[in-house]
Amino acid sequence: MGTVLSQTGSFLQLSTRNILAGPSTLGFDGMSILWILISHSVLLYFQIEPTYQLILLSGLFPFFLLGAWFAFFLNKFKKVEKLIFMGLIFGLLVGAVFSLWHFLFLAFNLPFPVELWFGHFRFADIQSTTFLILLEFFLFAGWMIFRKEIKLFSLGPDVAANFNLKVKNLYHFIFISISLATFVIITLFGSFSFLGLIFPLISRKMWFKKFDLDGEVVVGGVVNGLVLMAVDLLCYFFPIMGAEIPVGLIATAVGALSLILILIHSDNRLEILANRQK
Repeated sequence: MGTVLSQTGSFLQLSTRNILAGPSTLGFDGMSILWILISHSVLLYFQIEPTYQLILLSGLFPFFLLGAWFAFFLNKFKKVEKLIFMGLIFGLLVGAVFSLWHFLFLAFNLPFPVELWFGHFRFADIQSTTFLILLEFFLFAGWMIFRKEIKLFSLGPDVAANFNLKVKNLYHFIFISISLATFVIITLFGSFSFLGLIFPLISRKMWFKKFDLDGEVVVGGVVNGLVLMAVDLLCYFFPIMGAEIPVGLIATAVGALSLILILIHSDNRLEILANRQK
């Protein structure tokens, strides 16, 4: 799962050329949580058990359309900073809605997916693992297909224009992938806010200075996935007073703190600047 978060975050930051772009800051996390809450409530209303399989089936096509629409919108809008600001506000709105929804469900003694906000791994089964493997296969296949285009685009739109790069097709792959991946991960395991933003920055510190996008996307994604898995194992095997700390809470806290440190130590330049010399 950490590998998917790292790779989708890299695709998103390279396409927008902004280090603050991530599934959480552009509103994909919030849209996924909101859809799951609505689907959960509708299924309960019709007295159907709200399983993650049904919720996944209900949202795959709408989130495919969301990614396609976002690709078209960004290609026309091109004001990433404003979109990030709007996405953060939308995330705060969804957080308030989530708390209110939880309160109402408790008042009427109805089951509520509270784990949606905290993130978990230990409930993974064969089906959810299969979904993750298929998702990773889709991302890796897309990377192999659009590898040259992503590398050219990482040098900047002006450079890419000299090679007649088809930005429309690249945007569609990137944002459809991000939309579907975010929805699938949150449906299966809950929200892991800011990891899709922080993981690419960690990979870039290790490899991107050498302009090695293969290292950032492939090797960095695997390393970040292993790190997240190790954190989850620590939470599972070392409970506090018999209670396990949700790994999503740790991920959110670390991600938010890392984001603050990045902004403090940044040189007011949020655009990704690639080294053109290999």
